[in-house]
Amino acid sequence: MRKYLILYTILIILLAIPIGYYYRALIAPNKALISNLITAMAILTIFPSMIQLRTEGFVKSFKDWKSITIYLIYGYVLFPVLAMALSPTLGDPQVGVSFVAGNAVPASSASLGYVLIVRGNLELATALVLIAIIIGIPLIPLIIKSYANIASVPVPIESIVISLVEVLIVPLLVGQTIRYIILKKKGRKYVDEYLKDPLSLWTMLAVLTLIFLLVFSQAAKIISDPLVAVKVIVYQAVAIIGVFGMTLAISKALHIKYEDHQAVAILSVGKNESIAAAIITSALGPQAAIAPALIPTIQPVIIISYIHAENWVRKFLG
Repeated sequence: MRKYLILYTILIILLAIPIGYYYRALIAPNKALISNLITAMAILTIFPSMIQLRTEGFVKSFKDWKSITIYLIYGYVLFPVLAMALSPTLGDPQVGVSFVAGNAVPASSASLGYVLIVRGNLELATALVLIAIIIGIPLIPLIIKSYANIASVPVPIESIVISLVEVLIVPLLVGQTIRYIILKKKGRKYVDEYLKDPLSLWTMLAVLTLIFLLVFSQAAKIISDPLVAVKVIVYQAVAIIGVFGMTLAISKALHIKYEDHQAVAILSVGKNESIAAAIITSALGPQAAIAPALIPTIQPVIIISYIHAENWVRKFLG
């Protein structure tokens, strides 16, 4: 199923638009219900990856301060700044805020899989995911609130923090507790091999359901102003390609090893849009979460294209 995830995502979007437009009169009076469903699906999307996250035996990776610092700059400075520069041209200020949110969140669970495919440093990647979660709790609300103030969009920072706790901290703690219990009873092989496929299927079904809900709730906006949807996709493609190019140049200049570079680069661009969807839905309502719904249509395409350039990247970095 993962092989065709991009195709399924596009089909879900094409299905959700006409259905959402047909039932548009029912969406407005049921915003609270839709918001709660989106938050629930975001949690269900993230939870399996928190069980699969290997937090045991990677402490030494925390000492790689060069890679950690570069990663945090890419994820929490460069991407948000690019998003803030592009967002005003999206027209609707709320869509602009959702685009900034979509570029201020940490990596998705799929990013660890991508790092594994290109033989990157998985221990470093795991450490970066955890650091991004911890640092993200104070930084993500500040980034979103900063742009919201510039765009004159009232965004309650408390809603953002609560959403982050609900979709990041709680799943992390519960997921790691479950992982620890299963490791003790069944062993590592059971967790990392036997549960891998069921948890991956769970994640993909939850992602597709979440995207359907997001697009369903914004179908009227997409049909009335399709240019906004096109801009979101194109802008995200430009941002990802630009950051990939910058990571290569900086890694070359700083003599960062291929394995470490791949961990940093892929995790920097592989944003977890489930988190952004939960944040924006909680703070502004489901009608504003257009960017987190559309970014998944282009993000994996560019990352997979980058993965195919693995040999060239290895030669370039020496």
